[in-house]
Amino acid sequence: MDEFILKYWLQVVFGIVLTILSFGVRKIAASLKSEIADQKSIKLGIQAILRDRLIQSYNVHTALGYCEIHDRDNISNMYKQYHTLGANGVVDRLIIELLDLPVKQREKIPNSKI
Repeated sequence: MDEFILKYWLQVVFGIVLTILSFGVRKIAASLKSEIADQKSIKLGIQAILRDRLIQSYNVHTALGYCEIHDRDNISNMYKQYHTLGANGVVDRLIIELLDLPVKQREKIPNSKI
């Protein structure tokens, strides 16, 4: 009788334990998959915002015909992060043109604090 219990009931107990563990592993895997998808969405959103800001900076500064030093530094930093996220070739060309603009200070407007 002891042999029967050891042979069959232990198999049943181990089967149940393995089933519970497999459900746990599946749940963790599904959670990780969802988290990875969320991170990818966040990455793409940040990349889109950076692309928009870089294009907007390009439009403003090419219209002015120059770029201030602190603007150039900000643009370079944004581009570095944009490129790290997986940049495309369109913004690459704009940044090359933008960084070729002359560097000078903005003219102060009379009676302005800027």
